[in-house]
Amino acid sequence: MQNWKQTVSANASTARISDITKYVKVNPTNPSPIDRFYEERNALLSAVTPDYALENPTVTPLVLVGLISSTENYFREIISGIISICPKAKEKSASKSLNLATAWFGYGALEKGAFENTSFSDPDTVKKDLKNIVGYDVSNGNQILDPLLEFGKLCELRHAIVHSAGLLAGKNAIKLQLPNSKNPVKISVAYSGLQESAEICTSLVCSSNLELFTHISKRWLHEWPKTPAYREQNQNEIFKRVWKLFYSEFDAENGLIQNPISHIKARNLIIRQRAQ
Repeated sequence: MQNWKQTVSANASTARISDITKYVKVNPTNPSPIDRFYEERNALLSAVTPDYALENPTVTPLVLVGLISSTENYFREIISGIISICPKAKEKSASKSLNLATAWFGYGALEKGAFENTSFSDPDTVKKDLKNIVGYDVSNGNQILDPLLEFGKLCELRHAIVHSAGLLAGKNAIKLQLPNSKNPVKISVAYSGLQESAEICTSLVCSSNLELFTHISKRWLHEWPKTPAYREQNQNEIFKRVWKLFYSEFDAENGLIQNPISHIKARNLIIRQRAQ
């Protein structure tokens, strides 16, 4: 007698992961959050040529997901880094839950464990954590808002790529203000769209890095010396930690920093502004 249970698809094969450690590797470098973003962005973009994108249209959406993930990780790392040095951010984040697995695994700063369950592929989450933890309000008066809104559009595409094999759900289509369609709408990312997406992610990271550096530097000057935690500390050494968190070796090497000076000169300029 034929088995009717096996009449609709192939039998499942017996598959197991032979060695999970082959799927991971230890990253020996420890760049600033912005330089880590650059590294990941460049690695993704260098893997796709115009011809390759044309011949492999299913791959480019996955590269877009990688770009968004790298942008997310920037916010995860920069906020964690700010918490590690800013007494005000420490106070605001004190009630956040920390996954013990982060401490047990020991792969980096404990502060990152507070964001393991946080998705920064949502502009509202970015704005919320920047305001509630860092004390920075994303508004019409600063340079983060516009690229963050554009990033939000990419995140709507990401949702379809990750969760529905590239088929755009109605709620995502409405948020993107796309016209109605009686047929399924699938995400299609050409090479030019990939480059445009990378520019948007880069714009968001660069604007955030400059705005947050300015914000934290002002706190270093005006607020931190008044706190018990830093009252007797070496203010110059503390600023050096701030500088290292935001400083981009990549931008410096490529002549992309508008005012390339040392951290000592930058520190002195900040102090001089207070005196003026």
